[in-house]
Amino acid sequence: MADQISSKLTHLPTYNTNIPEPPQQASAIRIIQPANGNPGPLGLFAFAVTTIIANLYNIGAGVPAGGGGDLLLGFALWYGGIVQILAGMWAMKVGNTFEATAFSSFGAYWAAYGYMFMPGTLIKESYANSPPNTYQNATGIFLLVWALLAIILSVGTTRSTIATVAMFVFLDIHLLFMAGNEFGHYPEGAWPKKIGSVCGIITALFAFYNGAAALWLPSNSHVILPVGPFNHNDMV
Repeated sequence: MADQISSKLTHLPTYNTNIPEPPQQASAIRIIQPANGNPGPLGLFAFAVTTIIANLYNIGAGVPAGGGGDLLLGFALWYGGIVQILAGMWAMKVGNTFEATAFSSFGAYWAAYGYMFMPGTLIKESYANSPPNTYQNATGIFLLVWALLAIILSVGTTRSTIATVAMFVFLDIHLLFMAGNEFGHYPEGAWPKKIGSVCGIITALFAFYNGAAALWLPSNSHVILPVGPFNHNDMV
């Protein structure tokens, strides 16, 4: 009986199970993964251009000390402000939290600075009936808080490069002297503001240098700028 069942099973028809799968339908939308660029040079140049122009005006280069605010308005709002904020957002996209924080923050700083000179805001005029020096004290607080933020950012550069650390150190000094000029109730062109402005110009020059160092790569330039590792262990 078992032999008869086995004989019947061996004569059952067999089927081909190697049936090819149907071709996959091509997607109507082509998904492209773009290569990540470096927003660092853009953010540094936006900061540098606006900073050097503002501080040249502060020391009275070609204009009365502290003049040129209306012309600075465009740079402060657009290049130093909006473009630098965009660079910060793009830095976050590529995973650079430090650059994202620094560029977005100081982009907002320059946007706020430009807003002070925007026609119709009447910010300075709103202090006309306030006690003496109220406007300078308010400006001093504004600058001092930004100095605090700059110092916090400076600590975050101590494992980067000499050029980056130097840029932030001069930025700290710049903001502290500018705040001191306001709290001391000095006029435009006084010595604290001149010292702060010179430090601001040096800051901008370092920003130009760092931006060029990040932009001039072996793939596109014969000129490579050294930036120097700040941490001695990084030199090994």
